[in-house]
Amino acid sequence: MVESNSPPADLALIGGRVLTVNSQDEVVDAVAVVGNKIAAVGSRQEVERLISPETRVFDLRGRTALPGFVENHIHMTNAPRRAWLNVGTQQVGSIPELCKRVAERTTKVPKGGWVWAYGYHPERLTEGRHPTRHDLDTVSPDHPVGIVHREGMGWTFNTLGLRKIGVQNETQDPPGGPMQRDHNGHPEGPMFDNTRAVFVRPNLPKPTESGLIEDYRWMCQELNRYGITSAYEAAIRSAPEVQAWHRLKEEGGLSLRVNLGPYPLEGSNWTADGVGTKMYDAGLYTTFGDEWIKIGALTYGVDGGVFGQTAALFEPYSNDPNGQYRGSFRVSQEVAASFSTSAHTNGWQISAVCHGDHGVTVAVDAIEKAQRARPGQELRHRLEHAYLWDAALFERISDQNIVWNTQPSIVAALGRWGTLDAWGPRVRHAFPVRSALEHGIVVSGGSDWSVTHFDPMVGIHFLTTRRLEPLADGLVLNPDEAVSMLEAVRIYTYNGAYTAFEENIKGSLEVGKLADITVLSDDLLSVPPDAIRDIQVVMTILDGKIVHEA
Repeated sequence: MVESNSPPADLALIGGRVLTVNSQDEVVDAVAVVGNKIAAVGSRQEVERLISPETRVFDLRGRTALPGFVENHIHMTNAPRRAWLNVGTQQVGSIPELCKRVAERTTKVPKGGWVWAYGYHPERLTEGRHPTRHDLDTVSPDHPVGIVHREGMGWTFNTLGLRKIGVQNETQDPPGGPMQRDHNGHPEGPMFDNTRAVFVRPNLPKPTESGLIEDYRWMCQELNRYGITSAYEAAIRSAPEVQAWHRLKEEGGLSLRVNLGPYPLEGSNWTADGVGTKMYDAGLYTTFGDEWIKIGALTYGVDGGVFGQTAALFEPYSNDPNGQYRGSFRVSQEVAASFSTSAHTNGWQISAVCHGDHGVTVAVDAIEKAQRARPGQELRHRLEHAYLWDAALFERISDQNIVWNTQPSIVAALGRWGTLDAWGPRVRHAFPVRSALEHGIVVSGGSDWSVTHFDPMVGIHFLTTRRLEPLADGLVLNPDEAVSMLEAVRIYTYNGAYTAFEENIKGSLEVGKLADITVLSDDLLSVPPDAIRDIQVVMTILDGKIVHEA
């Protein structure tokens, strides 16, 4: 299709496999751009009509062009942590190795200064457990140490670090914030979920606005490098986190469309002075803004996480030796319902962060109550993550038109330990993407960076193969829930735009839509499954301009 009376194209991509992600999932040969909009999509002959001597023409040579990827759930406010010590799976394989890196970092920090680190993954460590204060004290007696778990919902500290954040031997768990304890009942360092709001977050280093601007600039460049043109920030908690985006735009450094999700709950209560609560009180609402910076969903946490195995389950964890542990909740059912009703009745899309089958059910219950309180308001409420379902959820989620905002790369990273071992027979309802699509549920994809890498190819690989990490193990999770390549692409493009009410301006390559386009290094529809993760992005086009070119 060519826009009638269109001027000559500024940019044309020809000779490739152009995945339009339109309603027919058409695959065509070429696409042309005029200004910041798609002007033609179709055969090479159709597009060539718009080519003039001034048109910049790229021969795709059979490679794939598709809509710019939409990252549905990311913590870009964590970008300052890139300066912290990295103790992720690529850097350390055991607790002694982790402690060695901490010891090395203490030599570069003044005595009494904090050593912050990120990325440890207990089940990938030789010992298969969290590092504790007893491990860390031996290498850092004079420096407080705080290490964030890969998932971001758990932390561990040495003894000096615990004291610095206000945790003593007699300190009790806050509601929805379990702490690992020794045989005397004293905190050992590892802590989860709502402990972040009470103990951790108030003690973290406060980034400056200028620092945030540079971190966001880096974030834009990195996401562009992986073909991402839109990203939805999952947790806005401070005014500088918002203002830095606007400053970056004013300076001309914004190469990403961003949706900002206010997070007004700390623990189980609204934070009176928090920026999320102030946005709500000011009468703002989801979709306020423009095509560059827009307010997203009002977010709250329901239950614990999957990496720390604190997600709320109806039945005990299958790998709990006592056969009793069912995870934990960050809010009560009453708080979930009241929060959801307040958000819905005031025009806010709800973003319910939930993980286990019980947590997902509480989130759905709350959305149902909210929609009954004010029917007829279509706000596309969202479930974030939602990795373990049960059979009763499919019809309920479909009937309520709830969107499933999920992150396939996280399920891949959980491996056997976090899925088959933890959930046992219930694993048949783990990450049921095919079943959800068959029930008419809109599914979108992302990474929850910095939990997993934001490369969409990792998520697309898992959606189409269901292979768990480490890939060498050859384990496949519920292969009947795999989707086709075109369905996986839609999950990472059009459906992401749909979650933010933006499917009319982006998410597919159609005439009149914004010219956000990603070009891959291969033909995505013909590469073998094992090669999907090796595909790279050779060009990213945003608003008709090239923002990344390999």
